[in-house]
Amino acid sequence: MAWIQTIDVAEAQGELLDTYRTMMARPLPAAYRPPHGGAPGIIRAHSLDPSLMKAVFGASGALHKGPLSSAEYELIAAVTSRMGQCLY
Repeated sequence: MAWIQTIDVAEAQGELLDTYRTMMARPLPAAYRPPHGGAPGIIRAHSLDPSLMKAVFGASGALHKGPLSSAEYELIAAVTSRMGQCLY
């Protein structure tokens, strides 16, 4: 399994801490909230580049404002990844 270095919310400073705070204030389905109360792993995976984190989740957040449920958006993302041969 691959390992990605991350910076946790508790260790974040400056722009990264501000970005985490913004991300954690967004609506997030309960299924995506980790039991430890911190940021979900997919968000932490972008922690080495806060500007990229803003861009990635800004775009996905804009796409999720439509009429579909979170589960339906997740299904579309999974099918799209599979069709693109992304094993994410």
